[in-house]
Amino acid sequence: MKNREDWKEVVKKRQNKMEAWRLSFLSVEELLCLQLLGYSSKQLYENVESERYSLKETASMSIRELDKAKRILDRQTKAGVITIPYNDEAYPHHFRNLCRDAPLLIHVLGNKDLLNREDNVAIIGARAADKEGLNMAYEFAEQMGKQGHIVISGLALGCDTAAHQGCLDAGGQTIAVVASGLDITHPKVNKSLQDEIIAKGGTILSEHPFGVKANPTRLVARCRMQVVLTQSVIVAQCPIISGTMYAVRFAQEYNGVPFGWENNVYSVQYDTQNELNSGNKFLLDYNLALPIRLGQEITLDLDNKIVIA
Repeated sequence: MKNREDWKEVVKKRQNKMEAWRLSFLSVEELLCLQLLGYSSKQLYENVESERYSLKETASMSIRELDKAKRILDRQTKAGVITIPYNDEAYPHHFRNLCRDAPLLIHVLGNKDLLNREDNVAIIGARAADKEGLNMAYEFAEQMGKQGHIVISGLALGCDTAAHQGCLDAGGQTIAVVASGLDITHPKVNKSLQDEIIAKGGTILSEHPFGVKANPTRLVARCRMQVVLTQSVIVAQCPIISGTMYAVRFAQEYNGVPFGWENNVYSVQYDTQNELNSGNKFLLDYNLALPIRLGQEITLDLDNKIVIA
C-alpha cells in the first residue's frame, strides 16, 4: 500500500508541474530560444513555476536568439520535422517519466504515433560488433518486426544498424533515437538506412534542433531516451567499457514505482568469451540482466514484457 500511495503522490506532483507548464505560455520558439541562450532542460523544468514570467521576458528580449530559433523551426517544418514541447498533449508520455531529465523539446521525423506505443523493445550493442553479435541483433529485431512490434535503437554502426535492418526486413517499424539535429545523419553512411526507416513508416527522433552535431556527451544522453521508451532492453553484444553500458545504467535508474514501470534488461549469453562480449558476461555474472540466446523465440506478453519460448 505504501508504494501505491507513494506513486499517487508522484503522479499528483507531475500533474501540478504539467499545469504550471501550461500556465507558463512559453511557446516552442521561446523554449528553443532559451536553450540557445544556454538554459538546460533541467533549469527550465525546475524554474518554470517560480520564474515563468521572467523566462518569457528573457526570451522576448533576446532578439537575435529568438530570431534564430524561429529560423531553425521554419527550416525543420519545411523538411517535415515536427517539434513537440513538453507541455503538448502529443508529447510522449514515456518521456514525462524522466521528470527533470526529460527533454523540453523533441524533434521528430516520420511517424510520431510510434512514440506512444507500448509494445516495443530496445535492441542495442557495440559499433564494433562481430558477425555473431550482428546476427543476435538482427534475429531478435526480425522476430519483433514479424510480430508487428516496434524496435528501438540508435542508428549507430554495428548492432544498432543490424537491429533496425532486421526489423525493416521483416516488414516492421522501427524508431531511431539520434544524438544530432535531424538535418545531420550520424554516421553519414547510414543515410540510406535512415531514409528506409522513414519510407517504411518508422521514426527518427532527437532532442536536438537542426545544426547540432553528435558528440560523446550527447551520445550518452540519448541512451536515456532509448530505454525510457520501452520496458525491455536487449544487449546484443558489447565490451565491458562501452556506450551500451550507459544505456543499461539508465534502464536501472529509471525503474520502479517512481517511474511507473519496471525495466527488464536481457543480455545475450555467448558460449565463447572475448573482449567484444565482455560486457554481456559482466551483466550476467552480476545478475544485472537476464540471459537470452541466439535461436530462442521471443514475444511480448500482455504487459509488453519479453517472453522467451
